[in-house]
Amino acid sequence: MSLKTPVRLLRALLPFALLAATGSLAAQDCAVYDDATCGNQLYTAEAPQLQRWCEQGTMAACSGLLREWTSEARSADTRPQNDDPVLQEPAVCKEADPAFDEQACEEAAKAALSKAMGMALVGIFDQRQIVLPAARRQTLQQLCLAHPEGEFCREVAQAQWTAGSYDTALAALKAGCAGGDESACELHAPLQSLGTAPRPLPATAVPCGEYSSEGGMLDTLEFGDGGLAGFGLGDHARARLEDGAIRIRHDKGGDFVFKALAGGHLVGMDDWTQMRVYRRVGGAAQCSPAVVFKAVPLPQDCPGATAEGAAEACCAAGRLQGCNVLGNQLALDEKWPQAATHYQTVCRAGVREGCENLVSAQDSSAEVDARAALEHLCKADASGTAVACDVLATTNWDMIAMGRMLQEAADDVAEPEAPARTRNHKR
Repeated sequence: MSLKTPVRLLRALLPFALLAATGSLAAQDCAVYDDATCGNQLYTAEAPQLQRWCEQGTMAACSGLLREWTSEARSADTRPQNDDPVLQEPAVCKEADPAFDEQACEEAAKAALSKAMGMALVGIFDQRQIVLPAARRQTLQQLCLAHPEGEFCREVAQAQWTAGSYDTALAALKAGCAGGDESACELHAPLQSLGTAPRPLPATAVPCGEYSSEGGMLDTLEFGDGGLAGFGLGDHARARLEDGAIRIRHDKGGDFVFKALAGGHLVGMDDWTQMRVYRRVGGAAQCSPAVVFKAVPLPQDCPGATAEGAAEACCAAGRLQGCNVLGNQLALDEKWPQAATHYQTVCRAGVREGCENLVSAQDSSAEVDARAALEHLCKADASGTAVACDVLATTNWDMIAMGRMLQEAADDVAEPEAPARTRNHKR
């Protein structure tokens, strides 16, 4: 790819790196924030300065303060983790630095992009929910009530909800709604209409029937036999009960998470559905129990899998992480049948990612028959609870077939000299 503006690209890749495009101004020059002289410092200011500007009513500083404190809490989190990749902007990309070199920065940008892609392929991005300390949440709440404009109060409400401070989250949403944030109003009204303060409770079973929410990216849920959950348009996934939460795996590598509310309602707890109320609106009155499928996590048994030749060596030695990364590398080169061979190895071992990547290979190439491969793996397991069986049942095969027909039709009418377009494979 062409990097005509490498400095800007690197900054896009490294949103938390220092910005130095127009030089930096001393913090004391901006004791009172104004955009003309202090705009660049919003990206480099530390938490105390951001808090002062927020207190003055600079809403971008308020959001920046929340992000800064979240970053600090993430760094202090001692749970077993997949650390966020820390990609610092090198001196060669800082135009105010004597070491600045545009060509060297271009190479650094390429290296940063390659590193980020490699980390994504290995699956080591951090997906933990970070809980801010109570004192900082209290400060943010006070700032929200004093300055309810923009999205800041909704961001504070999300932080409070993640921490389990549901009453406080509702108050922040109310303030944000009054301040003109329509999305805050959309979240606040259903919670307020419950008649009591929202109290998410541990779920005791996977639900049955159809549930609906007001707005959001996931506004309909239909729970059926065996824990099968439908999202509309033929898309299905499997719901399961885990630690008092109803979890539904999605294609972003995580789960939709719901808990119970009084009155038989559900409420979203994950980043995608957070604070949305789902009310039962009909559907089946009785469903068979959710099926528990046998799935094992992808082993992290190939350190440095993205180094040249490492994934191939690991896979040859029977290490599943190496096979999965090797499949991803072949997929990036659009060698889908070869990629599918390695994905099938991972799937056969009971790793869900391998089965899902196998489906992605069929989605991208007519040469791959993932459906037949999954059927074979499913039949080979007499219990019917192999993870291949679950992926087989929850994949929207009709949509994949339709997408292929549309792509082939588009390729047929493409200009002869124009290269055929290729589909993006799912990560």
